[in-house]
Order: sequence, then structure tokens, then C-alpha cells
Amino acid sequence: MDVPDSIEREIILPVPPARVWTALTQADQLSAWFGTRATIDLRPGGEVIFTWDGSTGPRGTSRGVIEAVEPTRRLAFRWQVNLSGEAPMTRVEFTLEPHAEGTRLHVIESGFASLPPELRTRERHVEGWQLELGELAEYLAAA
Repeated sequence: MDVPDSIEREIILPVPPARVWTALTQADQLSAWFGTRATIDLRPGGEVIFTWDGSTGPRGTSRGVIEAVEPTRRLAFRWQVNLSGEAPMTRVEFTLEPHAEGTRLHVIESGFASLPPELRTRERHVEGWQLELGELAEYLAAA
């Protein structure tokens, strides 16, 4: 089943925005919940690389380019969703807002219409973000 051109998810995390920001932007923390290794050059035009070693799913590397960095408020990057690095890029944007219970994290990934049909599957993207945000919540709760 194809996904729409964009996917939006929102989660309330019981920690302050600065803590969520660190989990999104520090390589050691990012790789603790998203992929198995990450590097990030946190500046517009900087590179972000996510690596999956196969222990929790597919094996591969995805590269991207940082587009926006607004500390504790917004992070956006474009990346290749195909772990072989041969597909067009989609855009991921994280927006953080203070919330009575901690932080409201809003995620939008867009640009799926430009992907070949085999990469527009519900499992890869819609369910993928549910899984990843669940792992972020668990990581923050344990830290």
C-alpha cells in the first residue's frame, strides 16, 4: 500500500525540549534510538549519516543534508530513504514545543510522491515512524 506524499506524527515526551533536542542532534544519543550508528554535522549544509547494522532490521546506510537548525525548536534535513542511497530524497522536520507534560514533538516527512512505488510502502514509513518515536520515548525514559 502506498503512503501519502507526507507523514505526520506527534508525541508528548516527559522531558524538557533541551533534552529532546540533544537526543535528536548528538550522534551518540541519536544512534541510541535511531539506527545503530549516526554522525551529524549540525549546521545548514552539514551531513547526517545513519547506519543500520542489521541487528534490528535491514542493513545499510542513509545519508542526508541538514537544512535547518534552530536549537531546541526545529531540525530539518533531507535524506535518502533507500538504504542503498539510490533514491530521491525526502525531507524530515522535527518541531519541538514546550508542553505541560514536557515536550510536544511533531515530525513531518514529505516528498514520498517522488519515490519509486517500491519505496512508498506503509511498513517502511508510516509504521517506521511509529516504531522510531516509540524507541525515542523509551530512550528518554531510561536516560
